[in-house]
Amino acid sequence: MRIVTWNCQMGFDKKAGALLSLRPDVAVILECSQSAATAFEQHGFESLWFGSNPHKGVGVFSRKGWALRALSQPKHQWIVPIRVRAPEPFTLLAVWACRTGNKKADNYIGQVYQALQSYPQWFNRSPMILAGDLNSNQVWDHERRVGNHSDVVKILADRGLVSSYHEFFGEAQGAESLPTHYLYRHAHRPFHLDYIFIPRAWLPGVKSVVVGKHKTWSKLSDHCPVVVEV
Repeated sequence: MRIVTWNCQMGFDKKAGALLSLRPDVAVILECSQSAATAFEQHGFESLWFGSNPHKGVGVFSRKGWALRALSQPKHQWIVPIRVRAPEPFTLLAVWACRTGNKKADNYIGQVYQALQSYPQWFNRSPMILAGDLNSNQVWDHERRVGNHSDVVKILADRGLVSSYHEFFGEAQGAESLPTHYLYRHAHRPFHLDYIFIPRAWLPGVKSVVVGKHKTWSKLSDHCPVVVEV
């Protein structure tokens, strides 16, 4: 199974070919329009879309025959649990951690923390994968006393989920050598913000973890895709 997450920075209708080139079985595409998500079905995919702005939301795709069913509508924008009827069914938590209000605690990684704390039942349907743009990194932990990046990583670890990137490359949180985001698409302003967390029990089955290169993907977005094959 190939899992992809990518913040396409809008205009997905013109960038769908880039996702197809990654041969995903399951994909979480952020800043995807509702119409582009529906149109992607012509390539042999199931789709779901979530958002309040039809031009910019969360697109979730799975290969044909792998039915998608949202377990609930997002109450924290935009964090959505979805049941994927793959040969081995699993729950996918699609995440786009963005600004949602004026309170710092409610924005970005804070909303992910709140959602995980508020809905422990999401973890009842194991196995679970969390994939998306968290807009966060451990290097900014000092900016939040509660609900920071490390707090979210710990909640997931306590539930048996680990970052596929960090486990595969043997790197610590906050010390990533491969960025997933380049501010204003500039190569000299790199950050690691996009993640795919998988069950720890799946680690022996991980064949590869790939992060797209700036030279290729900066032509399309300020984010590069993360691809996990397990």
